[in-house]
Amino acid sequence: MFAVAVIVASAIPLTPASAEELKAAHFMPPMHPMDRGVMTPLAEELAEATGGDLTIRIYPSGELGKGPVQQYKRVVTGVADIAFGIPAYTPTQFGKTVLVHMPGLFASGEEATNALWDNLAAIEDEYAETKLLGLWANNPSVLITREKPVRTLADIEGLKVRTPNPVMAEVVKAWGGIPVSMPTPDIYNAMNTGVIDAVMIGPSGIRSYKLNEIGKHATINIPSAVDSFYLLMNRNSWDKLSDEHKAKLDELAGRGLSLRGAKAFYDAGQAGIQLARDSGVEIIEINAAADAEFRTAMADALEALVDKTSKETGADARAIISGFSGQ
Repeated sequence: MFAVAVIVASAIPLTPASAEELKAAHFMPPMHPMDRGVMTPLAEELAEATGGDLTIRIYPSGELGKGPVQQYKRVVTGVADIAFGIPAYTPTQFGKTVLVHMPGLFASGEEATNALWDNLAAIEDEYAETKLLGLWANNPSVLITREKPVRTLADIEGLKVRTPNPVMAEVVKAWGGIPVSMPTPDIYNAMNTGVIDAVMIGPSGIRSYKLNEIGKHATINIPSAVDSFYLLMNRNSWDKLSDEHKAKLDELAGRGLSLRGAKAFYDAGQAGIQLARDSGVEIIEINAAADAEFRTAMADALEALVDKTSKETGADARAIISGFSGQ
């Protein structure tokens, strides 16, 4: 295994004697859109902005510890200075953030990302143990099936469906399917061996996890949810930075970095759908009648989830959702 170190070349000496290096951890392969579109550009730009005084070394593929679920713990405890992760993997920590996953709220990851930053005050306490560098969303999930095409609500009955977050798990259950939770790196084998019949995932995952090889059908406009993602920094690592380095990193992080993440997911999603089409996967778009069926079937489940979140977080979940949707 190897780590990808990104340091911008400069005049001799190449690395100043006072240089600081931050360790950034993620669990995807080095060519994943989030590495290529977010983390590597951030590392390059930070090195350039600080003249090489502050650099980021990226550890992909779980090199600082296996298991995507543990990413939040790794950054809080300082195993990594910076970590990319998925709020839905630790929903008790990010109960308010994951309200952005409610199906039907957004047509795109860009809309969802702006909504998160427009309403950051309502959820920022969930990040108090860390320094929030980025928070963004991808496009709504598509449904990829191993054998059976899904065109109507009846088609999903009894299917074992990998769901990306607890919200979609409840929705799939309301649709008559059997939700299965698992990290994205486990999907390929689970689908290939029939452990699951289908997967709901952002369309960028088609290419990243080679789902075009094991899926025969992809329903791309089923009413589903976006997923959210974070880039967090260990609080002590942040506090140790000089004021100048903090300012430089702040300039490169935040909403701008987050929108870059959403754009990278969008581009990868379009490429993923095209790859599926080119690979012979049937691309399905449900009609208006089927869309209404799915939405009606999931309505009560979503109401129950909102009530549950309000009780668990002590926050007004409906107000947060209204803020996200701009209503």
